[in-house]
Amino acid sequence: MTGQPKRIVIVGGVAGGASAAARARRLSEDAEIIMFERGEHISFANCGMPYHIGGVIPDRNRLLVQTPDAMRTRFRIDVRTGHEVLRIDREEHKVYVRHLESGRETAEPYDALVLSPGAAPISPNIPGVAAPGVFTLRNLEDMDCIKARIDAGDPRDG
Repeated sequence: MTGQPKRIVIVGGVAGGASAAARARRLSEDAEIIMFERGEHISFANCGMPYHIGGVIPDRNRLLVQTPDAMRTRFRIDVRTGHEVLRIDREEHKVYVRHLESGRETAEPYDALVLSPGAAPISPNIPGVAAPGVFTLRNLEDMDCIKARIDAGDPRDG
């Protein structure tokens, strides 16, 4: 393939995927850019989550750096939240995607592919790690669960 890619598919949002999408747009005004994100949010301030839990940042929305609508409007990027990439066919240059709400699966072709799927927290194999009062903090949903637990009463109560 010569020249710039015509269709760029990005798997994942948040820091890596959203940044890659914005950079791709700056490099090519003409490219079709599609970002698939399994979750609801494509860009949020990870480092601000403990401050929201602790009440220093009371407004949860202040953690949202870029919304899907803003990304669409500002960068002309086709943002598809609630979509999970199931597999990649490198020979055919296609990703196979499931819309999580409907269960509908599609094959999406690409000229260039960026993978930024994120990660899952690793919990050590120690006694009590799966207890009801033990949490991981990786995304806004984790943050909401922790905050709800704290807001419900004394967090020291197991």
